[in-house]
Amino acid sequence: MSEPADAANETSLASTGRGRPAGATRKGLETRLRIIRGAREALEEGGIEALTTRRIAASAGVKLATLHYYFDSKESLLIAVLEDLIAEMDAAYRQDVSLPSAPEDRVEALIRASWRYIQRTRGKQIAQTELTLYALRTKGSEWLAARQYNAYIDFYGHLVFEDDADEDLRRIGRAVARQMLIGIDGIILQSYALQDLSASNDDIEAHIIAMRGYLRRLLAERDRPR
Repeated sequence: MSEPADAANETSLASTGRGRPAGATRKGLETRLRIIRGAREALEEGGIEALTTRRIAASAGVKLATLHYYFDSKESLLIAVLEDLIAEMDAAYRQDVSLPSAPEDRVEALIRASWRYIQRTRGKQIAQTELTLYALRTKGSEWLAARQYNAYIDFYGHLVFEDDADEDLRRIGRAVARQMLIGIDGIILQSYALQDLSASNDDIEAHIIAMRGYLRRLLAERDRPR
């Protein structure tokens, strides 16, 4: 993590590595969570450039040595941030809507829940875009962008069907999830750039129609005699 010029005596997080386990204690788990939330706050308010060990430690209320103990690289901390964001999104979706049993209706309900969540979490959405761009721009960190998008695809893919134990259904769920993300990501950027809620709502309706049709086609192909 980048540091101010006068912080040469502070140990920078390594460019590679993974976060250390929090340990079995409740205090350890709480400390780790505070660090993750401090990193999220810095990322949402100031982007990747604001993600310094000094700022994160101050937000989390911990010493720099404690931060370095739990996370020995920027990437390991960003993975933890990503997991925390997805867990929060999952909880928000489940509280917001009870998913129908029919797959097409589930896809529609997921897109609508996603759009409601997006509208009330602008900072989080921009932070996630910042995370993707950082990973793509930083040599050696491209894997982080792939991990980020695979996490989103898994999240949506597992929710498309009530039971995705069948290999074909898992494949279809992931395919639909990829297309859902393509549309949602585009609508997010367009909505924030143009600030035209009416147009964005129309785009969501069009996306729902497209995703219902795409899922219907994939299921029909699966059931077609070979």
